[in-house]
Amino acid sequence: MAHVTLDSSQIYYDLHGSGPPVAFLHHATASSRSWRQIVPTLAEQYRTLGYDRPGFGRSSWLADWPLDYLDRDVDGLIALLDALSIDQTALLGHSDGAAIALLAAARHPQRVGCVIAEAPHVAVETPRCPDAVRLLANEIERSPELQAALARDHGDHGLAVVRRWARRWLDPAFWAWDVSDELAGVRCPVLVVHGGDDPFFSPAHSAMIAGHVADGQLHVVPDVAHVPHSQAHGQFVELALAFLDGAV
Repeated sequence: MAHVTLDSSQIYYDLHGSGPPVAFLHHATASSRSWRQIVPTLAEQYRTLGYDRPGFGRSSWLADWPLDYLDRDVDGLIALLDALSIDQTALLGHSDGAAIALLAAARHPQRVGCVIAEAPHVAVETPRCPDAVRLLANEIERSPELQAALARDHGDHGLAVVRRWARRWLDPAFWAWDVSDELAGVRCPVLVVHGGDDPFFSPAHSAMIAGHVADGQLHVVPDVAHVPHSQAHGQFVELALAFLDGAV
């Protein structure tokens, strides 16, 4: 358990295991805790890096997101790798974390050896995604159980994290966000994993991503929603290890 200061923010991170590095990138309402069932297995063969992006978990708080928040998180990832003297790493990202991983691979190809992109996105599918965001945000506002889960990740900021996410993704100004043209710059191997019942993004969106990178493969997990690494844990770990063993 440690912190590093990046651009005046305190960033929480943890390192486990030894071997080739694999960095984990969490989704838009989570923290590095979301990988707690995955890290122990991967750390048997790899040096795993988990961290809380600014405004999440045990990192410095960030009250709102600018329209370019994902670009800033790409820069933050590279700054963290620099601070930890990691020249190149595999990236395993979920949802927003997958978008950050793909953009990092496109913009900093020498730093990224391969990408596992779980439930990724490179544009906003409307009305599908805003509708799903609205439904989940409303459900969380009514659910003490979901709020308690958020508190385990973010302490007193749990609901603020969800509201910040909903403000950005329900803002029509954000719906023009589209970085699909950058996929052509992703030259490293990419495994795209998508739940067949994902309410936020369609399997077709992930198929497009896998088809537009230089070396992509797609695995759709049937009867699973937005979080395959939790909802189909064993299958996800097998996919991740088989891909990493061949790509790292």
